[in-house]
Amino acid sequence: MAEMPKIENVRREPTVYELKPWKSIHNTIKKPMVTGLGPLEIPESALGMGFAHITEPDVLGSPTHIHPFDQWIYLIGAENFSEFDADIEFTMGNEILKINYPCYIFVPKGTKHCPLTIKRVGKPFIFIDASITQEASVRPEKIASVKRPTYQALHND
Repeated sequence: MAEMPKIENVRREPTVYELKPWKSIHNTIKKPMVTGLGPLEIPESALGMGFAHITEPDVLGSPTHIHPFDQWIYLIGAENFSEFDADIEFTMGNEILKINYPCYIFVPKGTKHCPLTIKRVGKPFIFIDASITQEASVRPEKIASVKRPTYQALHND
């Protein structure tokens, strides 16, 4: 996997950060991403969120893995939230969910999940990854406040 670019948001007020764009490690994600770093920017916050504009097929979150915190993944239309024109397969536990509608997916801590396979993109959509944890999955190790948890990669059976 390519090295994660450094995220450099700008503090404007004690609890307001200007989001600065950064380049995704995925070559298919052409538009800049934005990420809120939670407690690294605002110590009282534990919410980390990353936003990406998806325009073509890709595989995100591979390999199948677990982590010690809850996660929410949102898939919504880019122009109109309710207009979603893409075909997605998402591994959750031992199932492969087939998604072609706007949604959010709750991944409870300790649940094996991923990859999120984007098979077809008819219209661009927004992918949002949200976690409430001191070390959210969107946070690069280089800038983590403490050592990032080790995720247990699992093999697909």
